[in-house]
Amino acid sequence: MESGAHNHSLDNQRQEQRLEALLLKKGVFPVHAKARLSSIEKPPKIRPSFIWGKVGCGKTYLAVAYLAEELKNCLHSEYLVAGSRFVRAVDLITQLRSSFQTRSSPYPQEIVDYFQRYRFLVLDDLGTERDTPLVQESLYSIIDYRAGHLAPTLITSNLSLDQIAGQYGDYGERFASRIAGMGMILEMKGKDRRWQK
Repeated sequence: MESGAHNHSLDNQRQEQRLEALLLKKGVFPVHAKARLSSIEKPPKIRPSFIWGKVGCGKTYLAVAYLAEELKNCLHSEYLVAGSRFVRAVDLITQLRSSFQTRSSPYPQEIVDYFQRYRFLVLDDLGTERDTPLVQESLYSIIDYRAGHLAPTLITSNLSLDQIAGQYGDYGERFASRIAGMGMILEMKGKDRRWQK
């Protein structure tokens, strides 16, 4: 009996190590690689599509916890594991900007295609970046495609949807509309990580 429990404990430990390594490979920073829904006192019953709130209230931690849950549920399939990604909005914008400036591979449309087609995408900290209409159009294409194809997407931001509507010029209202249509919106308040819709 004790041997069985010990083996089960080892299996869990190995799974956690694999999960942590996968999260790092998917773009998650080490500080969040141990984020799990099981460590959150009252996680939302439904996975949100948009989480917003002040800096430091736990948005990224929660988003990574959902990504970890997604990866844990498909550890049996390398194909499914490969279809998930975490990216900071500022890093995605940098990739797009660089591709427009250097006109070298990967081309902007290739980057857009990658991010449109991920099976599960976490886009972290939307709204911290400002850029050209071309880059904004590419970012909009990603969000619009994912919204239209019901592709599971989780976006975090310090901005409300109203603020996002004013942040992105000609694309602002369309950004906000597509994000609102993706699923539940969660506002996080306070440092105690209380969940409020």
